[in-house]
Amino acid sequence: MSNSIFDLEQQMLEFANITDDIAMVTRHFIEDPRWEDMAPVLADALMNKYLSIKDLYEIKFENMWHTFEEVCKEYHIAHKLAGLERDEELQRLFDEEEHY
Repeated sequence: MSNSIFDLEQQMLEFANITDDIAMVTRHFIEDPRWEDMAPVLADALMNKYLSIKDLYEIKFENMWHTFEEVCKEYHIAHKLAGLERDEELQRLFDEEEHY
């Protein structure tokens, strides 16, 4: 498998960390004493927004990962077929040389 597919997979996994980053920011507003005086209605609204964004990115990542898996399957099938075609062509050339 080419390095570019591995590199893409690693970049995708790094992208998935965005949900961890969102969770960290959410914890910041919940746990940091500077925000203790925030009105409960405002705190709830803020947390709901952050959790919605986190959920959105988890769905996007799942969709992207599914597409990546499908592309990898197609790549491996195409690569295998190309190898079979190459082997068949080499065998045909070998067979032709035997007849001379």
